Amino acid sequence: MDIFDFRNQLIQDYASYIQSFISIRDETVRQRVQESLAAGALWPRPLIQLNPSFEVGESIEHLIAEGVLHSDVRGFSAKTKLLQMDKGEP
Repeated sequence: MDIFDFRNQLIQDYASYIQSFISIRDETVRQRVQESLAAGALWPRPLIQLNPSFEVGESIEHLIAEGVLHSDVRGFSAKTKLLQMDKGEP
């Protein structure tokens, strides 16, 4: 399961549900509401964050080499190092 596909499907389903009972007669107001819904007024962008309370394990490079992680995860390693530096860790 791809979590981002799941999120997009969830949002589509919720948007369909919300729009199923919205009936606005005024064209200007209806258009404004539709624009706001299309812009994501009811659902925030996905939040991805690191949880520093997890126990430190293998390096990202090691996990990529073993096939546990996809190579695109390398982009997160710089953020991990910054978090460690903020805590005074090597």
